[in-house]
Amino acid sequence: MGRRVRRFALISLLISSAFPFAFSHAQEAGTLIEELKLFSKAIGVICEAYPEDVKPRNLLYEAAKGMLSSLDKYSQFVDPELYKLVQIHMKGEYAGIGAILQMVDDKIGIRGLEPGKPAEMAGLHVGDIILKIDGVSIEKKQVADVSALLRGEANTPVVVTILRGPPAQVLDITIQRKIIEIKAVQDSRMVGKSLAYFRLSAWQEHTTTQTEKTLDDLKKQGMKALIVDLRNNDGGLLTQAVSLAEKFLEKDKKIVSVLSKIAEQRKEYFNSQKGKYLNLPMVILVNDKSASASEVFAGALQDHKRATIVGVQTFGKGSVQSMIPFDDVSALKLTTAKYVTPSGKVIDKVGLTPDKVVSNDPEGTPGNDRQILEAIAIFKEFM
Repeated sequence: MGRRVRRFALISLLISSAFPFAFSHAQEAGTLIEELKLFSKAIGVICEAYPEDVKPRNLLYEAAKGMLSSLDKYSQFVDPELYKLVQIHMKGEYAGIGAILQMVDDKIGIRGLEPGKPAEMAGLHVGDIILKIDGVSIEKKQVADVSALLRGEANTPVVVTILRGPPAQVLDITIQRKIIEIKAVQDSRMVGKSLAYFRLSAWQEHTTTQTEKTLDDLKKQGMKALIVDLRNNDGGLLTQAVSLAEKFLEKDKKIVSVLSKIAEQRKEYFNSQKGKYLNLPMVILVNDKSASASEVFAGALQDHKRATIVGVQTFGKGSVQSMIPFDDVSALKLTTAKYVTPSGKVIDKVGLTPDKVVSNDPEGTPGNDRQILEAIAIFKEFM
């Protein structure tokens, strides 16, 4: 009786967690339940007959990995550890200390400190070597493992034991974790008398607000034209790409069309009001790693002739992945939609073609950035 109850619970978990969307036909739902009975039987046989102990949840996780990997290269099972990192990336913030780590001779060292954040305020220095966290040795751990240990609940303490020198000294430093907002806008500056530049590295929950603040600051410095660098930005939240595009477009201009089986996702996005930076001339820099939300943003501004795109063909990721909670600690990252630009261009597996195709030498090659130089040539009157 107990085994039957467990199998029924497993089927319930699969239906409620992995398939949260309503079926359009009762027959499809009935067929799925029959298939799930076979799946439950397979797990039951393994648990009862395999000579070593196995956990049904682990089998379920492995099955989910296999199913999603058979669909496309973007759908995947997100295990508990990766789920935490994905949530941080999308939310654009985490509770931590604001230290940037690096591997130094098989040890974890402090490479940088965010100004005004807990690590700097508590007295950590660039070059310090971390020995322990909360009294536990971090020997042989990787940077990602140590970063995870430094994160935690906001307003909780963490004791970091460090080696500093010369002269060599071991210190225990107690640091109070705080909410750290991840910077989406990088390297913001004026590059001419009225030409501004910034690099956008991520599309997360704070991208639009951070960009607006940056643009307002640059405007005070005399900005009359703008270069937005989306090179190596591989995407993020579609809603943020739409939100930022709204700031540069006329009212009622289409930004993107999303095609999906899911009614809530299937829609056309139009600008609801006149853009705040409507008269700001723009160049957008892209490369073969500019993808997803970056292509949505650049594609919308290109189609409406609102910006000149400079660089090389973009990556070509015209699909949307939904993060669907699987249980309390894991999720399914599933492709649920595709998008097209306002003019109907399909980007998936194709990419955007820049208005001015300009190639750079491979990364690490000494010399000038020809794509930047082309953007500056377009805006030479603002230099």
